[in-house]
Amino acid sequence: MKAKIPKAYSSLSKKAQQNIADYATKIALDAAREQEEKDARIILDLYMKMTCLILHDAFGFGERRLNRFIANHRRLFVQQSKLVKKGEQLDYMNKRMAEIFKKDGFPQEFIDNLCGTVEVVDDEDITM
Repeated sequence: MKAKIPKAYSSLSKKAQQNIADYATKIALDAAREQEEKDARIILDLYMKMTCLILHDAFGFGERRLNRFIANHRRLFVQQSKLVKKGEQLDYMNKRMAEIFKKDGFPQEFIDNLCGTVEVVDDEDITM
């Protein structure tokens, strides 16, 4: 579908046309970011609920332990946000996984097979 461009637009200066195009691009990018944030919140909500199911069903976590597990995410999110701003999140996470999964390393291949391989983005490319 081709957009109908009013004749008045053609009579505008190139600078004015570029300003309109820049503004339209900004509006579109803002809308895309807003939708992406909504989608991420939905995914996080579902993942937290699935994690609670696993912790309850497989490990016997009750409501109290699950509430503590959920509450600890606030502290973690604040910490991770600071690491993202400094461009250090990926290095930090890899270091911590190496500390936790000492024997065989973090099961990245299993995660990739479960979820599909994800493109790694440098922390510097992420803004919060």
